Amino acid sequence: MKRIFKTVKKLSIGFTWKMFIALISKPLLLLPTIWATIESVLFSELNFEESHSGRGIPNAFRHAAWNLLIAKNCSIFTSNRKAIVWAKYITDLHEECFPNEDFDREMDLHNNEVGREFYKEMMNRKITNKKKMIADLMEKTQTAIGLTEIHEIQKAKGELVFFKE
Repeated sequence: MKRIFKTVKKLSIGFTWKMFIALISKPLLLLPTIWATIESVLFSELNFEESHSGRGIPNAFRHAAWNLLIAKNCSIFTSNRKAIVWAKYITDLHEECFPNEDFDREMDLHNNEVGREFYKEMMNRKITNKKKMIADLMEKTQTAIGLTEIHEIQKAKGELVFFKE
């Protein structure tokens, strides 16, 4: 409970309002987005022993899965293209509302993009089964790249990235 209050205290009124407006502006996408958020955490907890809230591979997977699942869940109510745009909008807004250090923020944004691109790839391959998508994304963690410097992120196009200690 303390953690929730700490998080809420970090939010400015402007960001809180912006997030609220974003979520109510697309009422049909609200529940699929919330469900994708829950699913991404559950899939992370089921597939990794390490916490998904750190800076490791579970966190990279969770961010990618979150974007993939937002797009997948929202595509029931809109086109795939619009679902991907929504996933980017809402997860970029999340990064804006809940700021991290520069390295972590860039890493999160990168992994978010990997998830959206992965969803596009799945759609191009006509793979629509969510379990298959998540299983294939899990395979992608095998090639995740450990980084120590922010400038290295741009060299890891299409790959999940994490902080290498």
